Amino acid sequence: MIKISDKFLVKAKVEDVWSIVSNMSEVLSCFPNVQKIETLSDGSTRVTFRVDVSGAEERSLTSYLSRITGKIDAKYTELNPTESLKVSAKGSVAGVKVSINLSVNLSSLPDGSTQVAYHVEADVGMLAKLFGMGLIQKIIENNASAFVQKFRKMLEREG
Repeated sequence: MIKISDKFLVKAKVEDVWSIVSNMSEVLSCFPNVQKIETLSDGSTRVTFRVDVSGAEERSLTSYLSRITGKIDAKYTELNPTESLKVSAKGSVAGVKVSINLSVNLSSLPDGSTQVAYHVEADVGMLAKLFGMGLIQKIIENNASAFVQKFRKMLEREG
């Protein structure tokens, strides 16, 4: 199980931040290497994306797996307007089942900005054995950092 917790500030009002974080398609569009986002009949959202494993030590795996896609179906499991939300996501990467749980808490600050705190727990299954937990952790952290940068820009542009 991989766990990541962090927080960042956004120069936008909490209501403006909420309008974005409560729209799954907009949130998912901020992840790196997204190829397709679609809303499913059950209300969940499917994201298809490429996986960059260029740091893999086994080069034969890198050339094969760097060209594959992953698919994750995500849905909100809890929405508390302008305060918090939870997301559950399940799917596969490289044919391996993965699941992700995300919780986000928003805090309005006196200067009108918003603090966004998040906690991610990812069960990457056999991917950890295929690439090693260190590389998987690095890939997730790099993607989280790229996501936060793009997400912050989106929120500050909208706010």
